[in-house]
Amino acid sequence: MLYMDIVSNVHSVIWSYDTMVLKSIFMETKIISCTGEKGGCGKTTLNIILATNLFHLYRKKVVLIDMDNPQYSVYKKRNRDLGQVGSTEMPMFPVERATVQTLEPLIKKYYGTVDFIIVDFPGNLNEEMVRGLLYVEHIFIPFFLDELEIDSTAVFYKTLQRNYLWNENRVLRSVNLFFNRYELVKVNKFDAVRRTLAKAGMPMMEQVVMERTVYRERYRNTLIPIPPTKENGELGLKRFMEEVMRISKNLKWAKK
Repeated sequence: MLYMDIVSNVHSVIWSYDTMVLKSIFMETKIISCTGEKGGCGKTTLNIILATNLFHLYRKKVVLIDMDNPQYSVYKKRNRDLGQVGSTEMPMFPVERATVQTLEPLIKKYYGTVDFIIVDFPGNLNEEMVRGLLYVEHIFIPFFLDELEIDSTAVFYKTLQRNYLWNENRVLRSVNLFFNRYELVKVNKFDAVRRTLAKAGMPMMEQVVMERTVYRERYRNTLIPIPPTKENGELGLKRFMEEVMRISKNLKWAKK
């Protein structure tokens, strides 16, 4: 019922969204999020990696909005990163805390002045997430090779498709599934899942995110990007980030 109750008010959100589009004369802002129906899928790590590397490596203007109230793990991570670096003089993108009440003013503040607004949602399907998704244009859903995880992801995809993507006045333009924690030794199993989801009308992104501890231990940083000499391989994070940028800029990628 939470979806239906809130999505019934989508017209008021669309109206606010349309007024913001006027600001995009100066910069075409895209609102994106790596998210999932439950925690543990790697969404926060990937949102941080995307924000940091789009800002530093691709020279994009970025703001990262933390909707995980009251934990605000991304906001706290920025403070810890600043403490480790010991300086506030280095270039950095803003990390903002938000609630259901403050999200729209924050989006209006940055819309038209940055390339990407990246929203990190809680790890459960609560009011913050349901209301916040009304503002997101491109959703990227990570999942890994686990039966329950795959089932949950499929249900989440269909819910987004039914309640957001198929709305004629939609803000949401695309819902994109991708493998997180991809393992080459299990390539046949991953390929089988990809084919099954495609037959069910849930096509996936071409690129994947590999299973590597270094992503969580070293690259999950709000200040320091991945070294340019790293992650340039065929299945590396660089190609994943470039696919995210292509999808965000081109509506023909939207999943119907």
